[in-house]
Amino acid sequence: MVFGSGTTLIVEPHNQNSSDPEVIVMKSKKLEEDGSIGKAACLARNFYPKNITLEMSSDEVIYEQSTSILTSEGLYDNIKVVNVKKGTEVTCTAEFNGRTITGNARTLPGKEAEEPVTEKVCNTTDTSAQADIKVEKANMLSMAVLGLRVLLAKSIAFNTLMSIKLFLF
Repeated sequence: MVFGSGTTLIVEPHNQNSSDPEVIVMKSKKLEEDGSIGKAACLARNFYPKNITLEMSSDEVIYEQSTSILTSEGLYDNIKVVNVKKGTEVTCTAEFNGRTITGNARTLPGKEAEEPVTEKVCNTTDTSAQADIKVEKANMLSMAVLGLRVLLAKSIAFNTLMSIKLFLF
């Protein structure tokens, strides 16, 4: 986080053991309209300390993360995305603590990688459960307002009766 005109606050885990990154290379299934250019990403995950350099076999960089992201486990993740040609081998090299860690992937022309089959699928576009919760909260709020209105009406009626009794008797 950066405060004001240049004060930077960095929060890092204390006494964390050094951990080597897991280097994963992923290639997109969908290619550009001409069918010859796709995207590949190099992901280095679960490493400490945060200093790492990712190099890929393609020079057409689309996105490169400037600093590593701290995860909830106290480890870091980093990513680099490049353009690649269909059928080429993509190699990712991570320079970490004076060592080189390599990950690679290959997509054959005309063949697509199979989607992994999962038992449980989390559908993030299904908002019906969230909508039900909002409707339920709105109904509870309406009931609370109705209850307060009834209580106010009863207190006004009671005060009116007591005032009449005071003046007449």
